[in-house]
Amino acid sequence: MEFELVPYKTKPTKRERPKAGREGDVEGFGHVIVERCPQVQIREKGMDTARLSGPAFPETIFRGKRRTGQPSLFKAELTLDGRAAELRFNAKALKREDRVLRIAYEGREYIYFSEGLGKANILEREGVRVSIAFGRQIPPAFLASAGTATGPVDAVDLAIAIVLEEVDTDVLTLAGAALSAPFALMQRWSDGAE
Repeated sequence: MEFELVPYKTKPTKRERPKAGREGDVEGFGHVIVERCPQVQIREKGMDTARLSGPAFPETIFRGKRRTGQPSLFKAELTLDGRAAELRFNAKALKREDRVLRIAYEGREYIYFSEGLGKANILEREGVRVSIAFGRQIPPAFLASAGTATGPVDAVDLAIAIVLEEVDTDVLTLAGAALSAPFALMQRWSDGAE
């Protein structure tokens, strides 16, 4: 199965904050949207949220420390229909195969990893693989996300993979971790101030 997610942004109004995210139609599952607020929200104490919704998908919420305008893997929480998933990530790992996000949810064990900076991000569990990479360019300067799913994929698999598209996952690669090191240092200082 293949699908495409297209980026979008809204402007702030008097009643609503701006929103940014991705949306698209997934064959057999219908429309899906994942959104976040690109503005800093003082009340959230440095945390940011990406929220996925769609008629065939569980409501999926990812919260993490705000980095580069998105939630990150630091202090991260993931819930699907109000039930928490367990997340494990070793930010100090040096080997590529050890720099994976491990997700446990309702008896399922996932690994989420990057093939490299600017390459596909992949969510896997036994018999299932969801890969999302850069897709076509959308003028003026946006890139769609091109997804491919193999195996007996269900709405939970897709929801987790798609919500992570609006999360800063650069630290899954050593190069990404090195480039984001200044942000990590600032984050450590802000953690100490809380």
